[in-house]
Amino acid sequence: MAMQLGNGITLKGYLLYEARDVASLKGMYTSYLLEEYERISELAFGNPTAGYLVTSFIRSGGEDVGFVSLDHGQRAVELVYVKPEHRGKGLARVVLEELNRICPQTLALKTPLSPGGEALASTLGLERADNLPHEEAKNQESLRIMREGIKRTCQHKGKGRQGGDPRKLCRRCYQTALRKYANAVIDR
Repeated sequence: MAMQLGNGITLKGYLLYEARDVASLKGMYTSYLLEEYERISELAFGNPTAGYLVTSFIRSGGEDVGFVSLDHGQRAVELVYVKPEHRGKGLARVVLEELNRICPQTLALKTPLSPGGEALASTLGLERADNLPHEEAKNQESLRIMREGIKRTCQHKGKGRQGGDPRKLCRRCYQTALRKYANAVIDR
């Protein structure tokens, strides 16, 4: 089922049993994690296939150009991602405006937000929502497991460490772990 938003933009629900949907979401989620790693040097939280979320593809001209994951319980957007080559066209704005319009109360965006997400939330007058305590605990546990795994398996002897700082994790191993994490999350 698809929701028409105008200008050739639609929202199409993610179907976990369709190979095309799985491959598309896996690719975009991996890109999201790697981009956020470049920005914050850490695992970005949010899982588009979490049981409490409804995820839809943002489509333009029939192509999957992004995705949005909604937490209906908090009436909040957990994740919104648009592929880099489709940014600057107002796609996320159109999606968020429509979702806010049909939401029975002002839609919120889950924090932390990227600088672009913060600007869009302010422009649209959207609220911010923090993760619930059990979500935050799960996020921190995922981060701990990933860090420990990287420390255990890194063979680069500090050569790949961010800025050469021995206290930081190996960049190459972190990126590899993020790819594996994205695959594991979507394949569940």
